[in-house]
This record gives sequence, C-alpha cells and structure tokens, in this order.
Amino acid sequence: MDKTNFPKKGDTVSCWYTGTLEDGTVFDTNVPAGAKKKKQAKPLSFKVGMGKVIRGWDEALLTMSKGEQARVEIEPEWAYGKKGVPDSKIRPNAKLIFEIELVAVD
Repeated sequence: MDKTNFPKKGDTVSCWYTGTLEDGTVFDTNVPAGAKKKKQAKPLSFKVGMGKVIRGWDEALLTMSKGEQARVEIEPEWAYGKKGVPDSKIRPNAKLIFEIELVAVD
C-alpha cells in the first residue's frame, strides 16, 4: 500500500467495490468474480470530491491511499437518504456497506 499517494479533490480514482446492505445482501459489485458481465469487469473510475458518486464515497476515498482496501459504512444521509433507490434493493434510509479497493489515482 502506498501511504503517500492520496487522491485530491478533482483527481480521477479507480476502484473495485462490492456494496451490501446491513443484512449482507449484495446490491452492486464490479469485482470480476461477482460482476454480472465478468469479461467486461473493470474498475469504476470517476473524479473524486466532485459529487459524481454518493457523498460517503467522496469522503472515504479522499482518505484512502493507492492500493488500500477499506470497509466503509455509509449512513443514509451520505448515501441515498429518505428516498433510497426505487426498483432496487436499496430501501429508504438504508445504511450501506462497501468493500472498496483503491487501485489508481490519476
């Protein structure tokens, strides 16, 4: 793990992740072993700190260094809040748990 390569707001980060509900139900993953389209699995890339993802992700990734793996528990206020995600497993006021591996910072 690189203890010096932390992303800064606006950097592009790439990560593998698995998202679960508190009961352990997986609602999303891009990890090849669990992804819906295994051959097309690739890290999620986005500009961190710019509101491209839920706030809990932006906040957590700014504290992670390249190569780090973390379990991140995100309260509803920093996830999908009172609305949840219609037509998905994410109910209103759901606490979300992510296993995230930060693989690149550009």
